[in-house]
Amino acid sequence: MNEGKNTLIGILAIILGLIVIIFPLVSVLTFSVLMGLGIIFLGIWFFSQSFHVWEKNLAAGIADLLLGIIAVLFGIVFLGDVRAFEFLTFLALYIVGLFLIIAGLMALFSGKDLKARGIGILGIIFGILYFILGMYVANPLFLAIIIGAFLILAGIMEIFIKPPEEAKPSKK
Repeated sequence: MNEGKNTLIGILAIILGLIVIIFPLVSVLTFSVLMGLGIIFLGIWFFSQSFHVWEKNLAAGIADLLLGIIAVLFGIVFLGDVRAFEFLTFLALYIVGLFLIIAGLMALFSGKDLKARGIGILGIIFGILYFILGMYVANPLFLAIIIGAFLILAGIMEIFIKPPEEAKPSKK
């Protein structure tokens, strides 16, 4: 049953990653809307991870759930262009990078296998890359590609890297 969950989460991450990468190519939207969609997709990924991690580590599951809620709310603020939160659009690059780094740290420290640690390291690297490129790249397409690439790679790892089998007591 757990293998089915991993595959479902992996497929969801790959689909969300492809949507984030392809969407800027389909229409010309403002930077705020692109960042809002990216943050909402990260929030959806946090939600799916929270239910997956909940069984193994309650604290990490709750943290993922809270991050998912916060990410979706931030995404709605950016997507809806809420005037009261206009000052946040200046910080959008840093907020998205921070979410990627937090996702990476949570996966790195809550996971005990190669897959979780690999996804964690990817999240940290892509978050730092987002910070660095965000300062120099004016085209939001490249920033969307970073989020999409993280989600696709995390999805591929979720599907193809199987956790080690837990030791089952032998019957005598």
